[in-house]
Amino acid sequence: MAGFNRPGSQPPRRRGLFGNRSDARPPVRRVASSAPTRAAVSYTTSQPRRSGNSGGGGSFAHTVSRALTRLVGVGAVVILLFAALFALRGLLSIGDASPTTSPGEVVPSAAPGAPLLIAPDPSTVAAQTVTIRGSLPDDLLGLSDAILRIKVETDNGSVITGAEVELPKTPGFEIPGIPLASGDNIISAVVVVGGTEKTPSNAVTVTRDTTAPEVIITSPAPGQLVSGADVTVRGEAEADATIQVRNETSGITSNGLANSSGQYSINISLRNGINVISVTATDGVGNSSRTSVEITTSASVGRVTLVVNPGTIFLNKSPKSFRITATATDSTGAPVVGANVCIMITAPGLSPIMLPCSLSDSNGRAIGEYTFPENYATEGRGLILATYTLPQGDPLEATTGFSVMKKP
Repeated sequence: MAGFNRPGSQPPRRRGLFGNRSDARPPVRRVASSAPTRAAVSYTTSQPRRSGNSGGGGSFAHTVSRALTRLVGVGAVVILLFAALFALRGLLSIGDASPTTSPGEVVPSAAPGAPLLIAPDPSTVAAQTVTIRGSLPDDLLGLSDAILRIKVETDNGSVITGAEVELPKTPGFEIPGIPLASGDNIISAVVVVGGTEKTPSNAVTVTRDTTAPEVIITSPAPGQLVSGADVTVRGEAEADATIQVRNETSGITSNGLANSSGQYSINISLRNGINVISVTATDGVGNSSRTSVEITTSASVGRVTLVVNPGTIFLNKSPKSFRITATATDSTGAPVVGANVCIMITAPGLSPIMLPCSLSDSNGRAIGEYTFPENYATEGRGLILATYTLPQGDPLEATTGFSVMKKP
């Protein structure tokens, strides 16, 4: 203590938790003044050299402190980088005003001086408008008092303005709703600055096709009597057109394509009696036309067999009931499975009796049962009607009779 106040003596250094606080000097900030818009900043820390071991505990704590500081610094840099990326993305999305390209689409770069248009695919359409895509070169971006004008030259030589939009802020652009006239439309784009057009883009051609394909039926002929459960419809239409053949009487349809010569041949099922067959041809851009023919057929469209047991109801016996079994096959002889089957009984002296409908089983069979009231006492002949309703085509029907008598 005696030497503490001597001239030239130094007070003892105070020790912090992680070493001598007087050892660390504040960081020195260095700025590279040569960069006009971006400052290059680096930080250095000046440390005095230490000789020997100045305390194991303090040195270890100081080392840990420096490592933690560096880790925190690296983490902060990473966070700042991510924040900068998100901010940049937000700025780009704000500047990327409509019209623009859809995400994921690749637009070729335009050569300096003029816009570049991309030929639409398909280039032949039936619609009244088309969407035009393209790109701008860097030297046309950011111009003030500028617009992008889309020009359309029609088949008769007239030129119309298809659209005028604010000059896009990004190279790629997409402008919908460009009007089209019938026939060929030659489309170009030009940047207009202060009312003066600069160098126009390349031209792309879009054809608007509004002509419906012609379609005719060569077979069967109108009024022809056809034998069988189906018929092959033949005719001519536009090459590669989509063909739909429909039996307007039964609602059944069949689809196919015309070949490269425009010829088609498609089979369609028939019902017994008059059938109206229509054919619709649709071209590649959606134009369509329709024609029809009426024919008559004696087609075998199916058969229903009814069995009533007993076939005679005796009024002096109880119960007065019978069992009805219906079985149906289609035109090929296969069982009609899953059809809705309804049975109606018309008995002498009674109003028509409708039994609950049911679905035909795997054998095409449906069963119904009925018991007459005990006071029923009218003799005569009755009729049973079974109707099979199919998913397509006319229903299949059959009838059979039964008798009502007082005694055997």
